[in-house]
Amino acid sequence: MAIRFPVAWLKSWGIPLALIAAATCAVIVFWPRREANTAGGGIWTCSMHPPIRMDHPGRCPICGMDLIPVKEVKAETKTGQDEHAGQFPARLELSEHARMMARVGTTKVQRRPLFHELRTVGKIDFDETRMKQIASRIKGRVDQVFADFPGTQVKQGDHLVSIYSPDLVSTQEEFLSAARREQGQRNVLPNLPSLSQSARRRLQLWGITDEQIDDILRRGQADTHLTVFAPIGGTVIEKMVRAGKYVEEGETLYTIADLGHIWLILEIFESDLPWVKFGQQVQVTLESDPAASFTGQVGFVEPVLNEQTRTVRVRVILRNDERKLKPGMFAQALIRVQIMPGGGPAPTGLEGKFVCTMHPYIVSEQAANCSVCEMPLEKVPGEPAATTEPPAVLAVPAEAVLTTGRRQLVYVEQKPGVYQLVEPHLGSRAGDYYPVLHGLNEGDAVVSRGSFLLDSQFQISGKASLLYPDGIGGGGSGHAGHGMETKAKGTQEHKP
Repeated sequence: MAIRFPVAWLKSWGIPLALIAAATCAVIVFWPRREANTAGGGIWTCSMHPPIRMDHPGRCPICGMDLIPVKEVKAETKTGQDEHAGQFPARLELSEHARMMARVGTTKVQRRPLFHELRTVGKIDFDETRMKQIASRIKGRVDQVFADFPGTQVKQGDHLVSIYSPDLVSTQEEFLSAARREQGQRNVLPNLPSLSQSARRRLQLWGITDEQIDDILRRGQADTHLTVFAPIGGTVIEKMVRAGKYVEEGETLYTIADLGHIWLILEIFESDLPWVKFGQQVQVTLESDPAASFTGQVGFVEPVLNEQTRTVRVRVILRNDERKLKPGMFAQALIRVQIMPGGGPAPTGLEGKFVCTMHPYIVSEQAANCSVCEMPLEKVPGEPAATTEPPAVLAVPAEAVLTTGRRQLVYVEQKPGVYQLVEPHLGSRAGDYYPVLHGLNEGDAVVSRGSFLLDSQFQISGKASLLYPDGIGGGGSGHAGHGMETKAKGTQEHKP
């Protein structure tokens, strides 16, 4: 229900109310504002944007925060008296209360074993050095198939198919006829050319063994079928033949693979290639059996980079005695590499030994031939590691390192409350640490907690910092409004 005021009441009170409202607005608009603290004069900056430097108080033109005063001071330097001098001579000193408020903590730089871990995912594939394609050496009709489905386990020498071939029959009859004739003429014409030897040679080229040929000669009767035997033991991967099929010479019948050794194909980014070397150990786990772990070794690093994915294929050799590793599976791989004091990968242990490039699991201490392919073993270049113990590397905690992607900085505590910014040369990150190549010394106390707060103090003070390598003009070491107290050489202690 609308509220109605009597007309007479409005006439008597309307004008005084309007005057009161106008007076209130005037007070709000024209009342003199309290000026910000201008004590100290000099330069004013924004705590969120230190590059903002003004000679009068006001608000930051970027974020609108009130500017804070910065006192002009001289940087504390000790030229030629510090092992870290020459990079960032300016130091910052914090009072005990300021360190407590910032919760600054330090950690000693020490030597420790470091490992670079490279994790990736790969796909299990056949070991192509242990695969055979079995083709028909004669043309004819397949009358019987013994290994009649893919997945059949066969041993070396097992029969696979039986093929009827008219050419086989005619060649055997020719061989028997020549052998009988030569047997009767041997005493009369000892130097007569042997026609049976040429026929025997043709039978051998068709895959008939000498034992089978001698059996044919002993029986004096030709065989009508040629039996094809497995050249290796393994698993039938492909079967392209059926009973009753006519095959031509050279036509593929089977593909057999020995699954006792398999490959794991990894895709390694080019940035990680320096950490991958021939002979390295690789830990492999499967999604189907996460509790089981398999150990392989890097057998080959392809020399060509995939320009689309920026990766290189790396082949890992694995033993598969229990047949748990099945081609087509995805697997997780871990390459854990020891880091040397120089920042590079440690030797693999194969340096100086002789290895077959086709079968890298064949290793010898001296020159020899491969027991699988009979190729000469090649010596692995490089010097073997002097010790099997992991080398101790000078390491700095990763939480102590401030990084922009192009620069890495560390705050070193010179003495309690005095901090200096150092730009060391660090290697690739290894877990929770960085290897130190140079720039830090063993025993240095580096700030591992409160580094960003300390860096903000350097920025506001105008000193060199993470984002400003040359510092910010107008330096100083005062900082107000954030509950921290700073002191600098040549100035009195400043408290907000």
